[in-house]
Amino acid sequence: MRLSVGITHLTPAWKILLEQIAPPCEELNSTIDWSTENYGCIIVSSTVSVSVKEKLKHYLTDGGSLLLETEAAKQILGTNSEPAFVDYIDTTNDSLFSSVASGSVGRKLNLPSKATQLKERHGRYLVEGTAVGKGYVIILPGGMIDSILSWGCTRRSFPSHGPLLPSERVAKVSKRTIRDIVNRSLQELFWRRDLPFVSLSPFPDGEDLLFSFRVDTDFASQKAVETLYELCKKHDVPATWFVETGSCQEWVDRYGKMEGHEIGLHCFKHRTFNNYTKNELDMRTGTSILRKNGITPRGYAGPFGEWNTTLAKALEHRGFEYSSEFALDYDNLPFYPFLGERSSFVMQIPIHPISTGTLRNARHSTEEMKNYFEIIMEDHLADRLPLFIYDHPANPDHETLDWLFQTVKDRKIPAMTMGQYADWWKIRTETHWSARLENGRLQLSSSNLGDSVKIEVFQSDGRHTIAEKNSDLELSKTAWRTTEAKTNRQPHISILHRLNRKMIFNDILHTYWKYKL
Repeated sequence: MRLSVGITHLTPAWKILLEQIAPPCEELNSTIDWSTENYGCIIVSSTVSVSVKEKLKHYLTDGGSLLLETEAAKQILGTNSEPAFVDYIDTTNDSLFSSVASGSVGRKLNLPSKATQLKERHGRYLVEGTAVGKGYVIILPGGMIDSILSWGCTRRSFPSHGPLLPSERVAKVSKRTIRDIVNRSLQELFWRRDLPFVSLSPFPDGEDLLFSFRVDTDFASQKAVETLYELCKKHDVPATWFVETGSCQEWVDRYGKMEGHEIGLHCFKHRTFNNYTKNELDMRTGTSILRKNGITPRGYAGPFGEWNTTLAKALEHRGFEYSSEFALDYDNLPFYPFLGERSSFVMQIPIHPISTGTLRNARHSTEEMKNYFEIIMEDHLADRLPLFIYDHPANPDHETLDWLFQTVKDRKIPAMTMGQYADWWKIRTETHWSARLENGRLQLSSSNLGDSVKIEVFQSDGRHTIAEKNSDLELSKTAWRTTEAKTNRQPHISILHRLNRKMIFNDILHTYWKYKL
């Protein structure tokens, strides 16, 4: 049988999620029978016609699996729901979603009335799972999927065992959490049918983790830049430097002489505008300074990590291939942002938004900084997320970065620039492939799967393996790896959501520097 995911309509939000998770997937149409032999699971992404409803009910009662939100569940199954404001999602000790990181939502959702999984702040459940006929359905809160299209930001605290919690202005919705809930739901629906779940690896060559170091140069002196560059050279770290060009015009040519590093644009003036013309002019000015010195930037990182649609359209006009703004997303996989009427041509590469400077602001010692990044590394390894860390030359903790780079080297974690990862992610996104299960043999095929793109196979008992393209695996004789239980060393999400005076003071400082610089 085909191990494919079918979807009734590929909405912008579902397009982002399915490109990130990357199972074999296709929109449903009349050319392929909607049978349990052709689809391991079907996603109902919106309300449907009467004829489609009947097809889905037949598929479900015949032993299929459905993933849907409350609006479609009411239409197809007659289930009820009620609206409720969901501040955050608590995955602690959840029987199905305990491996998912807790995260923020901050909006009203429609909750299934018989939900028994995933609690929100006040203890109400968010997700319903139930058997229907021979099949099984998972019902997500209405509005959850589209929440990943939001681009509002707010100040959030991040988990730490230092004196104060570090904070930064980041995306209001924890999009990683939403993606993980969808991924875990798809896995469960395949496993309910005794089927393996297959998807493309998020890392080149099927590695377990990937490291990248981003540098925002923000008014740094040449000496400070040289010091950080030498530290990167010491550990063979190929950094990606986003240059603030306004303050370094007399020596900006130095960036072009950095061997094995990538140079991108941060800005000319350290400001992000809600105006296309102003954003485009700033990019044009900054790019011109770099190009006069032999540097053609492919990547961009917005000042203060801010993002908006006018910035995105200016990035497209200036020909940038990718950007990275944690006010849009952080600690997640790349995607192409939705601009309201279409998807952007410019890839977004999320990073971890806390730097050593932010930790110093939260009164962390060097040892506490090391402990912080050790926990982040463990978290990203467990959740198969790229470990993309950033800092500034003007005020980093060099001892912590020296330790971090050495740890990456000791653990043999591959390192690459953000541009190199963007190039690889494009190959992954454009990959067309299929998977079949016949008599205990997993048959994987692709006409254009690059050699560096690998396939991950997950079993319900926690085993997984990495497979090559066009391979034929006998599952009973496959060398499996066991997924270790995730160790949670982080404070409960309720602690992270407490407003404190330090956060308010940091927001005041943020506003001051935003308009002063």
